[in-house]
Amino acid sequence: MGYPADHKEKTRQKIIKAARRLWKGNGFSGASVDKVMHEAGLTRGGFYAHFKSKDDLLVEVLSENKLLEGLKMLKAKGMDSPDMQRQAALEWYLSVQHRDHPEDGCPLTTLTQEIPRLGKRSRRVMSDMIRKFADWLRGGKQEVSGLAALSLMVGAVTLSRVVEDEKLAVEILIEAKEHLCHIMKHEEYK
Repeated sequence: MGYPADHKEKTRQKIIKAARRLWKGNGFSGASVDKVMHEAGLTRGGFYAHFKSKDDLLVEVLSENKLLEGLKMLKAKGMDSPDMQRQAALEWYLSVQHRDHPEDGCPLTTLTQEIPRLGKRSRRVMSDMIRKFADWLRGGKQEVSGLAALSLMVGAVTLSRVVEDEKLAVEILIEAKEHLCHIMKHEEYK
């Protein structure tokens, strides 16, 4: 008796999910193929039936559009306005929750230091992610600098994770939110 028709795709998605969580929590170099497969509840031998290499898996992880998934979730909560969606996303992004749980957060805050040492495909996918996220933050307003907003967001979360003083860590997040209000011209974020 064989596997169901969707078995291979479900297994592939388990591997991607495990890799995403581990790499965002431990970094790309901090979680080997063995660790990824263990996290997925699978053996190492099955990895190569789905991916050619660890780098290929990284491209898959980065290619998934978590922003779109997040927007669907916000719409399901009744937030249809793009401005409301951006506000909610910024509140979450610059939160203690996001800071304290990188494994559930944005790969830009955890993998950007490692990507330059990897292949061109990973850099291309990361560049595409940055462009799309910055465009979404801009919200069609040419006077808003989406790249500056994104840089401030990623930098603030990254810095707030490395300082040992909790008060300073929270101040970093708060000040970033205040400056984003100015950059994005959404005073209601304050």
